[in-house]
Amino acid sequence: MEKVNTRKELIDRLEELKAVEKNARKGYEADLMTFTNLEIKQKIQRIKEDEDKHIKLFEEMIDMLRNA
Repeated sequence: MEKVNTRKELIDRLEELKAVEKNARKGYEADLMTFTNLEIKQKIQRIKEDEDKHIKLFEEMIDMLRNA
């Protein structure tokens, strides 16, 4: 990754990372509908919830940087 030099560059980078997390979450949501094995679904659900936490953290950091 390139060095981040400005606040705007940092916000842009965080937005990109948030988009990656949202895409991953979307994939896990699809997986939840695909699989029927409860054990697999529970593990996928935990991973999806972890993605939700990452997205929330990125949103909080972006908001903090925009409002600073």
